[in-house]
Amino acid sequence: MIPMEEVLKNNYETIKYFKDISPRTYQLLGYLGYNKETEVETPYGVWTLYTKRNFLFPYFNVNFSLPVNRFVGIYKGTGKNMLVYGSFEKDIEEVKENLLVLARMMLSPARKFLGIPATLTEENAQDYGYIRGVIFGIVLILADFVYSWTFALREGILTGFIEYIKPVYDGNPGLGNFIGIAWTGMYFGIPLILMPILYGNFCVKRAKRIREKQMKKIEEISSGYEFGIKAEQSLEEEFSTIVEEKRKQEIYREISEITDKLDRDGFETLYMKIRGGFISPESLDEFIKDFKETTGDGISFEKFVEIVAKYQKAEPSTEIGIKG
Repeated sequence: MIPMEEVLKNNYETIKYFKDISPRTYQLLGYLGYNKETEVETPYGVWTLYTKRNFLFPYFNVNFSLPVNRFVGIYKGTGKNMLVYGSFEKDIEEVKENLLVLARMMLSPARKFLGIPATLTEENAQDYGYIRGVIFGIVLILADFVYSWTFALREGILTGFIEYIKPVYDGNPGLGNFIGIAWTGMYFGIPLILMPILYGNFCVKRAKRIREKQMKKIEEISSGYEFGIKAEQSLEEEFSTIVEEKRKQEIYREISEITDKLDRDGFETLYMKIRGGFISPESLDEFIKDFKETTGDGISFEKFVEIVAKYQKAEPSTEIGIKG
């Protein structure tokens, strides 16, 4: 079993790095009978919700199955798209609220101002902090200059140091040069190098905390949901399951016209074995023995294989039926 932390991490990364909705997704929505329910506006895009209510999977050999309500949410936004697949009870409002939270949390575009990141993300965290640190350092230095020179005061950091170093330089030029170079390096290096690096590291840690917060929020809202590529895979699986179950029904219907000695359980057992293939002569020989024991002389092995092969080659129709 996959640890919950790993599941949340996978969901987070699936949402974060998903790119675009494939044309196949829209095709499957039509095939599977999803209907457009509503649209939900967000500040940077719109969710389109498709639903399928009280759907009963056409399982071949299940006497009773509960109806399900399924939804698919497609988000089209500024520089970001998303696909969500899941189920709901009777009320779609909870789904809409969850999708709004998801859009606000993870689907808002990363903004920039004059090329400077305006939104903190994991990818830009170091630059986000470093650039702001440099700007703040420049502001501090300019403030010191303005304070010292504009008002003719001699109490600024730089000007105060200049006043201090003059007598040192007059008495010992070598020492004065050394202290001057060292102090100048600190004066400009601390606000323009050290502070930006420290703030950049702080922003990296802050971005990680934001990610952890987002992952916890995803856990709260996404129970039973699939996102992005996983949502596409779930739609494909739903389609494949329905096609396979209907394929069994059509094969069994045709076989039942030939013999009444094969019940549904026996047919499904034989069908699953033949679908699995035979990796050795021994397994094929065992299957033939099981086949004769199950069907008696009601249908020949060759005819059974012929019917199964015919429907395996058949293409699904747009109504998710099987055309033999």
